[in-house]
Amino acid sequence: SLGSLGKCAAAAESRKTEIVLAHHAEDLSWVSQYTGKDNLKVSIYSKGEELPVVDGASTMPLPNVGRESHTFLHHIVQNYDELADWTLFSQASAPSWGYLIGNSNNGHLNDKVSFDDYLQPFPNGRDSMFVMTAASRFPEAAQATRLGIMKKGLPEESSHICPKVGADGWTDWWFSPDHPHLRSGNMLEFYHK
Repeated sequence: SLGSLGKCAAAAESRKTEIVLAHHAEDLSWVSQYTGKDNLKVSIYSKGEELPVVDGASTMPLPNVGRESHTFLHHIVQNYDELADWTLFSQASAPSWGYLIGNSNNGHLNDKVSFDDYLQPFPNGRDSMFVMTAASRFPEAAQATRLGIMKKGLPEESSHICPKVGADGWTDWWFSPDHPHLRSGNMLEFYHK
């Protein structure tokens, strides 16, 4: 999960940006390249057994419930009156291209999109930046995946919210009984944890 939201159209030179990471046990060594920068704050919410220490970042413990969406909503509710002008919400694995089923170190980035793209406030005047990379159908646990997260270099791929080529930019609906979200019984049970 990766996305950026803007709060207001502050003057460009005074905009504050924040990276909010949902952490469990991921390696955070990559985060140091974003700490210590002017107008950029890094907040890490950890649901792991040990609270990580990252120089220049704030780290806070959270109970291990609700997955990353709980972390992001917690941050918004607790900081509502002091939200940054632009906030990037991400899982804490190092951002990189691609997605492999069952690999918790996936970077979840679509081709032709970088983590830094999400840090650019108000791209083209928009108040958010999202690049959809998967769609799920509940309760049957079928999934469609954006082709740009599975194959690099597709000429029609872009950083738009959806593929420029519409439905042709997605896989067919697929189902895998070995998918990590199904190991607990069914996909809804996985998300209720």
